[in-house]
Amino acid sequence: MDVSTTQSQLLKPNQDGSTFSITDAAMLLVENIRAIGLELSRSIASEKVLQESAQKSYPALCEVEGLTEDKRYHALRKILDHQM
Repeated sequence: MDVSTTQSQLLKPNQDGSTFSITDAAMLLVENIRAIGLELSRSIASEKVLQESAQKSYPALCEVEGLTEDKRYHALRKILDHQM
């Protein structure tokens, strides 16, 4: 996450000319932590979907004649990287 925006916000005066207070900084920190948490949750969910897809795809690849173990894993990586 890019924290440069947060840093620049802390350095800017408020609309009334006062500087950022500790409360303002804490609230900004809370917002950023919440955003990071949501992004992390999405990433974990996406990884779980990929794992489930791999578990379903691998047995099908085992049924393809002539594929070595290495070729199965290579095909599985290709499938997961380019799911369309």
